[in-house]
Amino acid sequence: MWISMGNVSGFVVVATSSSAGKTFIVTALCRILTDRGYRVAPFKPQNMSLNSFPAVDGGEIALAQAMQAYAARIEPLSIMNPILLKPLTTSLLEIVVRGRPIAIASFGEYWARYRPALWRVVVESFDRLSSIHDTIIVEGAGSCAEPNLIDGDIANLRIAVEKKLPAILVADIERGGAFASIIGTLEILPPSMRERIVGIVINKFVGDPRILEPAIKWLESRTGRKVLGVIPKIESRLWPEDAQNLEPFGSGSIDVAVISYPTIANFGDLDPLRFEVDTRVRMVSDAASLGEPDLIILPGCRSTVKAFEWLRKRGLDIAIKKVVGVSTILAICGGAQIAGKRVVDLYGVEAGVPTHFEGLGIAKYITVYSIDKIVSHSYAYPYASELSDVGELWGYEIHRGRVVYDGAKPAFQIVSRNRVLVYELDGAIDDMFIATHLHGILSNPCFRAWLLNSIRKRRGLPLRYGETTWFHLLEQELSKIAKVVAQSIDLDLLQKLLGI
Repeated sequence: MWISMGNVSGFVVVATSSSAGKTFIVTALCRILTDRGYRVAPFKPQNMSLNSFPAVDGGEIALAQAMQAYAARIEPLSIMNPILLKPLTTSLLEIVVRGRPIAIASFGEYWARYRPALWRVVVESFDRLSSIHDTIIVEGAGSCAEPNLIDGDIANLRIAVEKKLPAILVADIERGGAFASIIGTLEILPPSMRERIVGIVINKFVGDPRILEPAIKWLESRTGRKVLGVIPKIESRLWPEDAQNLEPFGSGSIDVAVISYPTIANFGDLDPLRFEVDTRVRMVSDAASLGEPDLIILPGCRSTVKAFEWLRKRGLDIAIKKVVGVSTILAICGGAQIAGKRVVDLYGVEAGVPTHFEGLGIAKYITVYSIDKIVSHSYAYPYASELSDVGELWGYEIHRGRVVYDGAKPAFQIVSRNRVLVYELDGAIDDMFIATHLHGILSNPCFRAWLLNSIRKRRGLPLRYGETTWFHLLEQELSKIAKVVAQSIDLDLLQKLLGI
């Protein structure tokens, strides 16, 4: 039986700084409160991220909000992240509103021209979401108390003021100065926003939390607000929000080199390799460190033009072409486009101006950008006979590129997008090279085994066949963090302060 939450329509989680753990805490609370019988949904008014995911309604949202939806045991919707900003360069970004791209603009243009009008979109999206869920857990962005931004900030406490929602303030104690940052944040906030803060959470603590008791008593007396808990620092493999989470992993004998261009996106594609104990995944950013790995992964990227320029400047284009036929190469989405003969952007949808460039030329196909973006949960079957044992594949697509074959052999055929039947060829395969637009392809145990077993056979290593998927890993992590947060926060006090 669902528990009614009365008139309360949600609460807000904000922080004293970026990377304080808002996403981590909101994700954990989505699972904890859902498992207590509440109908919960996540909401982030504005997110800036290169890692995105298809909502069930066909829109594009930040990967973190999709993860939080799954934590709440529901499907992700576009209204859970009504504004998604995807940086293209250091000065340009793509503005995605309710899952649909509306413009490419400079940061200044967004702030002055688009942001004021988008506040109503935030409010309307919150209202729609709260009409179908008991409570909405709102995640803020960055610091909630930047003096130069606070008057026009639509990402943090403005929704709390508008909807009269309580808020929790999170501080990262690992950085030092957590108590000063809490006092400073409350001091900077205008009264209308400050009064929405009802409790404080201290995150990423290492050691015995009892040592903080005198400081916590002082803080509660000084601010008039209760500290709801002290959460220890834990290692987790939640879906990543940004490239700060991109680190090497594994210690096996299969050498996997990931080309880590600055515009890398959707690199959660790499996570299923954590299931393979005989792999060692490293990040490569220059020609000298590439070597002759067993597997090279050209991952997705937000700007193929910028990524390829970066490859050339680093000499990686030449280094990669030298090991074609020596190393297995897997190219995904933007990486697949770079690997082909040419990329053509007639409308300037990627670069901001019409352009084209010659790719690595590993396979004979051309990528032509369309104005329309494909955003979908997709199913595919092998098209090439070499992949006949792989079977049905799940993945997700977020791309404008359309493949024009010029002699290359297609690898897959897409048969379903967002539950609509289609028939479209995808990717390419040639000896030790395979390309696809399907993010999440390594989450398919059958494909992962096919790819890695080809390397194991070449190396004379034992063959392996796993069954674990991307979502299995997510569930494991959700269970782990929910347990830690539930043990660290006074949930009864939390629910009392939030009125739930």
